[in-house]
Amino acid sequence: MKSEIYEIPYRAELCYKKNKGLILPENVPYIGMGASHIATKAFRYMGINFYAEKAAEYFNYLLRFKKPDKGVLISQSGLSSETLWCADYFKSYTAIINDEESLLGEHANCSKKVLLYSGEEKHITAKTYINTLLILYLGFGFDPAEAIDALKNHQTDFEETGESIGNLVLSRYKRKNRSCLYILGNGPNIATANVAALVLSQTTRMPVLSMSVSQFEHGFMETAKESMILAINHEGREQKRTKRLLLKLKVAGAETYEISNKYVDSIFSPLTLPMPFYFTAEYLARKLKVKTLFELGDKVVSEISPDKNYE
Repeated sequence: MKSEIYEIPYRAELCYKKNKGLILPENVPYIGMGASHIATKAFRYMGINFYAEKAAEYFNYLLRFKKPDKGVLISQSGLSSETLWCADYFKSYTAIINDEESLLGEHANCSKKVLLYSGEEKHITAKTYINTLLILYLGFGFDPAEAIDALKNHQTDFEETGESIGNLVLSRYKRKNRSCLYILGNGPNIATANVAALVLSQTTRMPVLSMSVSQFEHGFMETAKESMILAINHEGREQKRTKRLLLKLKVAGAETYEISNKYVDSIFSPLTLPMPFYFTAEYLARKLKVKTLFELGDKVVSEISPDKNYE
């Protein structure tokens, strides 16, 4: 796993160079599952006008009302079952994929392929998630060059932070009396909190919840006693609110840890702030001797729709 995380800067720079000048459409659905969907959520709070949709819910509940003309379908494997089911109903779509010859890329309705250049990924969704973000930044008119530099220049810092978080989580994991582990974020970094919870749930086998700071304050903070709260805090309108919340939670008996943005402009922080969590996941996987991330089943992939008579 660690070798794949170390490969992120190289793969990110390759993706950046290969896709510079990319233009992606607005005002259309962006469909994905898992980390592919999470990546799109980062852009909802940057003012981008598009529709970030989970493929399963889009297929089961929205397609019956309207068949879309165009869209962007994202699947890092190109094999995600629900995303493939949606592909049948788009007249034309752009596929963001890692494998050019995957089912999603070879589908008759695919009019354009955008490649992630992430290489092989056997463990947590790390390289592909970062490169999906890069594709979206470029496609929506941002130049994330400074984030590429930060990924290359601060790996040691990311790893040290990740191991610090890992030690806190590990000490909590070993206790008999423990409440929930929450990861909180604001704006675009709600997506960072979501992907961090995904990878930590996989590696620790503990339920890890993620949400916005404001959502946590509306009810969930009543569970603070004996909980652990990891707060992702970047510069912005909710930065002070987050700091005040962490102080309140500490008094209430929670363990708290703040992960702040240090290396890039805040708008690019979703590209760097996941990095410590990837190292946390790797550290915990070693310490907990996790042999396989998918203990109860593999990723959901299929080329066959569950309902060919959907219409």
